[in-house]
Amino acid sequence: MKILYFILIFSCFTTTVKAQNYSIFGKVEGMPDGEVLLGYYYGDKQYVKDTVKSHHGFFHFESDENLESGVYFILLPEKQHFQIILDETRNFSFETKISDLVGFMEVKGSLENQLFYNYQKFTQQKSLEANPIRRALETIKEGSKKHKKLKKQLESINDEVTNFKVEYIKKNPSTFFVKLLKAMEPIFIPDTPRLKDGEKDKKFRFQYYKNHLWDHFDLGDDRMIRTPIFHNMMEKYLQEHTLQIPDSINASLDTLINKSRKSQELFKYIINWSTHHYESSKIMGQDAVFVHLVFTYFVTGQTPWIDEVQMTNIINKAMRISPNLIGAKAPFISIPDDHGVEQDLHKIEAPFTVLFFYDPDCGHCKTEAPKVKETVESYADKGVKVYAVCTEFDEDMWKSFIIEQGTNDWINVIDLENKSNFRGKYNVMGTPRLYLLDSQKKIIAKQISSEALAEILENEFKLIDSNR
Repeated sequence: MKILYFILIFSCFTTTVKAQNYSIFGKVEGMPDGEVLLGYYYGDKQYVKDTVKSHHGFFHFESDENLESGVYFILLPEKQHFQIILDETRNFSFETKISDLVGFMEVKGSLENQLFYNYQKFTQQKSLEANPIRRALETIKEGSKKHKKLKKQLESINDEVTNFKVEYIKKNPSTFFVKLLKAMEPIFIPDTPRLKDGEKDKKFRFQYYKNHLWDHFDLGDDRMIRTPIFHNMMEKYLQEHTLQIPDSINASLDTLINKSRKSQELFKYIINWSTHHYESSKIMGQDAVFVHLVFTYFVTGQTPWIDEVQMTNIINKAMRISPNLIGAKAPFISIPDDHGVEQDLHKIEAPFTVLFFYDPDCGHCKTEAPKVKETVESYADKGVKVYAVCTEFDEDMWKSFIIEQGTNDWINVIDLENKSNFRGKYNVMGTPRLYLLDSQKKIIAKQISSEALAEILENEFKLIDSNR
């Protein structure tokens, strides 16, 4: 049983409010001389704001440069660190000992930091009281009198911490530290209701938690973007509490973005991070989330912080991807084969069609082609076909490739007059490129390896067989 125990290891953050210059005196008894860093976090990144030398445990951060409100960390010469909160108060001092940075911390001139460390001292002390009880419980038979007694003691300590936190929030409602405490409040999930048939709703807990995850979080406060609380919660919300399919991810992102519109910093951060994350995702199909973000927020002029060159590049990439998303109908192409006969991709009759884009002079293509051939041949009796598109304009090299690879039974095509725009329709920015289409020419896989092709086909045919 875990005690509700708070140790703050936060990211730091900035606000849109202009900050004043700062002067922070520190003394850490027992600390060796060396460099002391004042740093902060942005999302899941760490940055250094200032560096000074310590002498006999004393150091002083000061500057006329703006220092934004938030939670900062101070890194000592031997890598120990602790946090301080900067609000409107920019001039304060603190004193502690290297042997117990939290336990000996005394702050002067900053109410936020006094509250911050009083809370940490209490929870640290309660944790020290709980640890031996917790260890003892591991060695005593569960259900025994002694086990019950120790468990009750641990529950009592846990209740003390919970009550202390509740009172702290009530007494100091306007402080930023309390806002952070509230942001980490657990979500209470009510009893699962029953459906009309009397069965419990299996989706209730998942959906309720997701819907209420942000209840205690102030998504209108710019400072929250620069805390790991927000970034971690955002990733948890998107990855653990959202079905990992594009439509569900899009809905979760839209909900979060709309909730954050009162905070310019949060709004900007969510869009920037999610756009980059899903644009570079290695998970097949998640490029649809990138496309959704671009068309919903970039194209509509809701991202004024993006410069013109970046905007053009982002929109152009989304335009290239949008016609060939997973689940979409494969874009129309009709290209002449080696006999000059037009081969309409959509008129190919097959349960699955492998769309293979290759450069006959590409080493990787020469490696992949025989693997694709082997996989397709293993399903020859099931009617799988290959529509192989040469991406270059050298007809002789193309025909040599077909002979060397033994792929005469493929539907081999080449667009010597560059009429089909297959590059734009299928985002062929390099080779090889493998797509897999179903019988209706819907894209079910894209930009996959030959190994992935074999696995997907195996699973697809198992699914077909199981549905018969």
